[in-house]
Amino acid sequence: MGRALRGEIQKHKNAELVAALTAPSSANLGAEYGSVTLSADVREALNLCDVLIDFSHPQAAIDAALMMYGTPCKTLVTGTTGYSSTEDAALTTSSEAITLVKSGNFSIGICLLESLVEQAAKTLGAGWDASILDIHHHHKKDAPSGTALMLGRALENGGAKSVEHAAQRIGGVIGEHHVSLASQLETLTLSHTANDRSVFAAGALTAALWAVDKPTGLYDMKDVLDL
Repeated sequence: MGRALRGEIQKHKNAELVAALTAPSSANLGAEYGSVTLSADVREALNLCDVLIDFSHPQAAIDAALMMYGTPCKTLVTGTTGYSSTEDAALTTSSEAITLVKSGNFSIGICLLESLVEQAAKTLGAGWDASILDIHHHHKKDAPSGTALMLGRALENGGAKSVEHAAQRIGGVIGEHHVSLASQLETLTLSHTANDRSVFAAGALTAALWAVDKPTGLYDMKDVLDL
């Protein structure tokens, strides 16, 4: 995701990469990206940037959000998933002091799918069974994925009484999500496939450019896309 973000930022006339972060244990620590050196110093990065875009792990995202209180950067765009309920509450609480855009998936197509899924559940009614299959590469740790949980909440918001989740972690699959609603007579399936990881980077950059001048608070991709 870091490489994909760098590529998207380089292509955009209104964005500039001023810092790049990695884990302290990373073999890439100290690598040069043009004028930027890959670092583990989050505070130094926050003193340079207007927006921090995060794809890491829950504790790192929470630490970065808390660290913003004492730096010029007050905007965090995060696509990290796998939070416990306690971690999720801690990150959400940080939005009282910073501008936080939090999403399990920054794909524009997924955001639209979320709206379609909620509308389908609302239209079909509670008598239809609802299920979600999410397929990702074998390195992905959380199951269900953050995207699957987003889609599950959309089904519930539409009136689905219960949602079955199934996950596959195979090969190098970037991301596939299939949402099915079924009665005794028919099945409706709404699907999305990510063909390239840059789709998430492009969406996160769109969110960052949108959020940079927004008031303190919690936002998601529906806010960014005005859906």
